[in-house]
Order: sequence, then C-alpha cells, then structure tokens
Amino acid sequence: MNTRLNVLAMTTAALLLSLAWTGSSLAQQRAPLMPSPDLDRASCSEVEWHRNMTRDYPWVADACHEAIIVDGQKWARFEGEFQRQNRDGTIDTNFRNDRGRSLGTVTLEPGPDQRVMLDGRPTAFSDLRRGQVLNFYAPEGMYAFTTEPGAPDSEQVQIVQRQDDQRRDDQTDRQLAQAERDRQADRDRDQTTRRDTLPATAGPLPMIALGGLLSLLGGITLTVRRRFTRKNA
Repeated sequence: MNTRLNVLAMTTAALLLSLAWTGSSLAQQRAPLMPSPDLDRASCSEVEWHRNMTRDYPWVADACHEAIIVDGQKWARFEGEFQRQNRDGTIDTNFRNDRGRSLGTVTLEPGPDQRVMLDGRPTAFSDLRRGQVLNFYAPEGMYAFTTEPGAPDSEQVQIVQRQDDQRRDDQTDRQLAQAERDRQADRDRDQTTRRDTLPATAGPLPMIALGGLLSLLGGITLTVRRRFTRKNA
C-alpha cells in the first residue's frame, strides 16, 4: 500500500513539473521580443563638434560629461542647472563641468509639449524650479540639444542666441572682415612696391650697354680715321 502511494506521489510530482516547464516554455515563446537600442559609451574627446557650437560656446568640450553611442551615433551628455523660464517660453540653463563649475549659460526654446527627464520622470519645463539639475544631449556634428539620447530631430530643443551673443558674433564678423581687408591692402601695397622698384633695379643695364656701344663705335671711328690719315700722308 505504501509502495503504491509513493509511486502515485512521484508520478503526480513529475506530471506537475512537466506541466510547469511546458507552461514556462510556452510563455517564453509567446512573449514578444522588444527591440533595444545599441547603447555604448565613449569619451568626450571623440566627439566631433559642429563648428557653430564651438564658435558660440567655446567651453562646450569642457562641459561634456560623457558621450553615449546610440545605434552608432555619438551623443554628448551635459548637466545644466535650471535658472529661469522667460516670458517668451525660453529657458536659461547654466551648463557645468564634471566638477560642478559653471561654464556658461545657454538659452533654449523647448516645444509646448516637450518634457525633460527629472529624477526618472518626464517633467514639463514650466514645472521646473530654479537650481534643479537637468541632462541635455547634443548629437555629434549638429547644432542642437535634446533631452534624451537618440531622440529624433522633431524632439530637438532649439538653441536661442541672446542679444549679447548676437552682438558678439556680429562684432567678431566685423573684425574678421576688417582683418581680411587689411591683409588685402597689404598685398596691394606689396605689389605696388614691387612695380616701383623693378625699373630702378633694371635701369643701369641699358645705360651700361649704351655706353659700351658708344665706346665700340668710337673705337671703330678712331681706327678708320687713322687709316685714312696714313693713306693721305
């Protein structure tokens, strides 16, 4: 009797284990495979910056904390301390390096429905408070910021140049244009100087040749005159 009970118990346990394993296998087969982006990390020194980014924000490379690679594209990560939301909807963010030092303020214009990740939660820019630290990402080779790496172009946060930045860029352009005009003027003066000095350098040569020719003619004339003089004598 005990033997039959033991056999029955073992058979029941084996059957239950078999059913559990089969159910687990079926669940794994039915579970959809969610695609995940190819994430990796790189150094900020490997990022190639857009020329306007380094022109308007010379400290951008120092403000980069790390580079995140999403599907083969690098995204530089920055940390910015939220300063204020302006009346026109733009925001001022103070970008800091990895030691917490302030490097410069960037004015951004987020879209009306855009959110930024704050403590792992998407948060509206209008709900931010001064001093909160935000993450921004700049795609390699582009003049733009996003709130997440790998974000499409439609989710870029537009960069707004402030008036003082615009005046500085205009002044730089004027200085570059004036420097180019000065270089062109120097080239024109050099060409004029060369034209003025070339005839003075070549001037004595014709005079020397003329003097030699006159001396030769004078010698010939003197020789012919002597011969005629001897014949007449």
